[in-house]
Amino acid sequence: MELLTEQWLPVLGYEGRYEVSSHGRIRSLPRYRRGKAGALVPVVGRIMALNIKKPKNKGRTLPYAEVKLRDGSPRYVVCKSYLVHRLVAQAFVGELFEGCHVNHIDGNHTNNHFTNLQILSAKEHGLLHPCISNPDRNVNMQNAAQAKLRAMREAGEIIGRVKVKAEQC
Repeated sequence: MELLTEQWLPVLGYEGRYEVSSHGRIRSLPRYRRGKAGALVPVVGRIMALNIKKPKNKGRTLPYAEVKLRDGSPRYVVCKSYLVHRLVAQAFVGELFEGCHVNHIDGNHTNNHFTNLQILSAKEHGLLHPCISNPDRNVNMQNAAQAKLRAMREAGEIIGRVKVKAEQC
């Protein structure tokens, strides 16, 4: 079974609180926190729930998994969100440098296994994905795709969201 080979390393900056696995999972470690009256309250360790990051009207949908981590500050302080693939890459692939990008080799943004991640400069990543280095190209590609869909709808090849098979016509 593949999970038997799963390795866990501490999340940088959250040592003793959270660990990241080689398979892209995050877990909290058992510890104590301060309660409302100042008493110590035990916190049970568990595998963290990952949320899919919502797109912010930028055109493409990039379903990156993110997780929220607390640094031990009071409960009313908002926790910080991190992209899981960046945490995995930092722990297992190499140190992240200023302006670096973490690339999913197979193109699957939900596959956060450390063997599927590579750290690239922005220029190298832009060469792999031209839409990243040139946002205008991304807009042009989106417009071309929409024009193609309109043409297919007008020709009767698409009805609603379903493509009509040739033998049905």
